[in-house]
Amino acid sequence: MGSAVVTVESIQRRMRGGSQALLVRGADDQVYVAKCAGNPQGTRTLINEWVVTRLLKLLQARTPELHLLRFETGVPGESLLEFRFGNRRIPIARGLHLGSRCPVDPERVAIFDFLPRRLLSRIVNVKDFTLAFVLDKWVSQTDSRQAIFVRERTGGDQSAKFGAYLIDHGMSFGGTRWEFSDAPFHGVYYDRSIYDPDTLTIDCHAAVAQIRALPESAISAASQDVPLEWFEAGDRDKLARLLEALVSRRAKLDEIVDRALEQISRAGKILPRASLLLTLLLLSSIFSPFLHTSSPATDLNLCAYRDVDYAVAPKGHPLKLTAEAYGLTDPSLTGEIVNAYGLRIWINPAVLSNGHIEASVPAIHSAGEYFFRLYGRTEKGADIELLREYAIVVE
Repeated sequence: MGSAVVTVESIQRRMRGGSQALLVRGADDQVYVAKCAGNPQGTRTLINEWVVTRLLKLLQARTPELHLLRFETGVPGESLLEFRFGNRRIPIARGLHLGSRCPVDPERVAIFDFLPRRLLSRIVNVKDFTLAFVLDKWVSQTDSRQAIFVRERTGGDQSAKFGAYLIDHGMSFGGTRWEFSDAPFHGVYYDRSIYDPDTLTIDCHAAVAQIRALPESAISAASQDVPLEWFEAGDRDKLARLLEALVSRRAKLDEIVDRALEQISRAGKILPRASLLLTLLLLSSIFSPFLHTSSPATDLNLCAYRDVDYAVAPKGHPLKLTAEAYGLTDPSLTGEIVNAYGLRIWINPAVLSNGHIEASVPAIHSAGEYFFRLYGRTEKGADIELLREYAIVVE
């Protein structure tokens, strides 16, 4: 956690999410996700991010480094320095804001918002999700558990491995309410297969022991160096009392975790989720210029749910990808295929037609995991934004 202030030199694009965060590059040439004071979720969420990140660091879990950011006038992308509240536009103040440093430069190395279930076993720090589950119960996280993934090499192993970074802690302590609640599904990662059912209870109670072993002084110091300008009248005293209650709350953490595990177990393994239909129509007669195999034409309809499952396609066949286009109106869409290493292997326009996205992709001849990404322009038409991401396994 860096208390030195980093000056923002360029504002690259808006990020998804209720805090209306921005992707920026600092004078230190590092890329940050900037969450700004006065954002629609409330400035207290920045304080929550600061405190919970310190706690995760104390527990040796992976989470991005935090730094203070300052916006200067006249930088590229300055027009994005505003919050949108319905039809209103409110300028973002030039004071201190929160920067979550990207673990890699996203212009050079892929950062994945999710991994399909097939790849979860390749996460090198998967136990961090169990630790985060317990910590989220402790701090009353009211959002689902969020993470990003970066590919990394481990020794001489040439298969794709991924490191997970725990992100988005602003809705801890009930967000701006600064209170504790014990809803069982809060803080749970969307795909519960990431938790090992055979060891989950043991691992959770081991995490409780880790939290109980934290010195009280370290917990009380978790708010150290929070900028004074983020506090409203009375907030400093309220935060001190909140951290005192957090120390005391450890005494009943075993009970809180056991109750949550029991309720989750009753609900079944698969969480409800909105489907994003991705249909792969393998029409080799239409795309014969791309076909480099004598295999007969294959017609195949497969469904994949974003963030959970994946579509399977045979190698050596061209693909016509069709996805639901809910919420999309911009006809100037671009599709991209990257492999599990984040390397782009194809990019071309995608078509918005009759409520669906359509893209024609030439044959992929190497088995493995791939991601189809869809990009469009922002409301003002000046910047490119990632809109959708799907997983495809070629076999």
